Amino acid sequence: MRSLINDLMKGYYMPHIRMRAIETEQAAKISQVLLKELSAATKAAEENFTFELIETTFFADGKKTRSYPFIEVYWFDRPQEMQDQCAKIITNRVKEIANPEDVIVVFNKLSKTDYYENGSHF
Repeated sequence: MRSLINDLMKGYYMPHIRMRAIETEQAAKISQVLLKELSAATKAAEENFTFELIETTFFADGKKTRSYPFIEVYWFDRPQEMQDQCAKIITNRVKEIANPEDVIVVFNKLSKTDYYENGSHF
């Protein structure tokens, strides 16, 4: 509980990480290796992270196609330096495990007044 309170006071509660265009086994491995590194980089407790694999189909010119990994990070606003560091960590680990040529990382900043847990915003 103390960890959660400290994280809330710093504003470093969550993030939620969503992955697309990655195999299930790769996503499991990525979530495992990213947890400790991102926790250290963001100063958020490991139990505050969630990882999600979104199964999706990509199309180009009307045909099914493969895509590069697309990673979305939903979190409360953090300093640019922290965001840059996390983007590098995510990119490096995804490239190491899934071996794609390109990796896209997108950060979605959430307002604490728009984020509700059990009916109450932060």
